Amino acid sequence: MSQFNKDCTVLVTSCDKYRDIDGPFIKLWRKFWPDCPFEVVLLTESEHPLEGEFGGAFDRVISVGKGKSWSESVVEAIEKISTPYVILQMNDYFPYKKVDSSLLISLLEVAKGADALLLRMIPRPPADGEAYLSPNAEGVKMRVFPKNKAYAASCQPGYWNAQFLKNLALKNKSAWEFERYGSYMFDLFDSRPVLMTEEETFPGVDALHKGYWTKDGAALLKREGIAYDFSKRGFPPFFTSLILAFKRLVFAVFPWEVIVRVQNIFNAGMK
Repeated sequence: MSQFNKDCTVLVTSCDKYRDIDGPFIKLWRKFWPDCPFEVVLLTESEHPLEGEFGGAFDRVISVGKGKSWSESVVEAIEKISTPYVILQMNDYFPYKKVDSSLLISLLEVAKGADALLLRMIPRPPADGEAYLSPNAEGVKMRVFPKNKAYAASCQPGYWNAQFLKNLALKNKSAWEFERYGSYMFDLFDSRPVLMTEEETFPGVDALHKGYWTKDGAALLKREGIAYDFSKRGFPPFFTSLILAFKRLVFAVFPWEVIVRVQNIFNAGMK
């Protein structure tokens, strides 16, 4: 697209360690969101070709060099992006069906109209704040997500105020810290809200966990006929699978807020 939306950029975070999934990601992105109105920028360490190697194309690549933390890289990328909003997109979160451009544009208008710090498009965990009504997205149920609660800051797709995202990233190092600790770094006197849709409005699946393929991620590649050499990256070994299953059980039984606060106290549970 020669003329990108001037209000938002998609920032896809990657690194050399995860270079092997940039290809599947951009193939699926271009298939399921062919009319994406936003510039899609790949953030990574080393230089990447815009097209050819991946069988698809990012619109721009920002390479920050080796040795920088996830947050340092995000800060550097935002300094090279001119739009006031950013969709923060991890490269291991794959779209799995058609993205509704008109819906996504309407949600951007909601974020702009509310001067939102963040509008989350994935309701995990669900928001328990008051309902939020906007004429810019009629028929879409939304709620205010309470600040300084678990996952007030999330790396799942959402519209971030770019300057706020930069400032929050400056206070953390990894994506894990950004979510776990950054969620409790919001200024309660800042009237700008955090919003979230009550239903999934960006269709995505976690393709990797702890560096291993998930069943959903591998099944999506197979369904869409995307070739991948699983000798590069495979599935979790038995012991790791047990730990992941136990973690899912814990999150199913105990409140998210309690779990994350315990994680923060003991610096435990890192992805």
